[in-house]
Amino acid sequence: MFSRNGNGRETAARPKRTQAGLSFIGPEVTVSGSLKTTAQVQIDGRIDGDLRCETLSMGESGVVSGDIHAEEARIAGLVEGKVSARIVTIESTGRIAGDVTYETISIAAGAQIDGRFARRAALTGAVDGPLLVATPIGEARGAESDSGASANEPVRAGHDMFPRADPR
Repeated sequence: MFSRNGNGRETAARPKRTQAGLSFIGPEVTVSGSLKTTAQVQIDGRIDGDLRCETLSMGESGVVSGDIHAEEARIAGLVEGKVSARIVTIESTGRIAGDVTYETISIAAGAQIDGRFARRAALTGAVDGPLLVATPIGEARGAESDSGASANEPVRAGHDMFPRADPR
């Protein structure tokens, strides 16, 4: 707890810093602009800008209006932008209006996502074989889709299971 310095006096030992600290953005705080840190970030307030951090933990009252880049992200609040993380956990109160890029993902019942999902490996071309894209459409089983494929037929590689509606 104490150590002796060069002149024989005892001084309080400084704690060694082995890992990054924690940055906390409370519910009363609004950050205007991008935030970049190597630390863990807990957000219960609002960030109007992009966020880049090691680990993100967002509370229910947290809002990020910008893109998120992290190694690990747990989202229980609102994100208005893209999320890119190695591990993504979306809690039941989480809401994302943007695309999500991940290696591992967990989505709790009740979470709301308005965007596309993509595994990082698929985007870098590290996946062998064709890429299948799945987007829910809400058609009844056995019904014929606009693409001419029956909902009971197996999905073929390269076939767009859910074509976008034709804007007229």
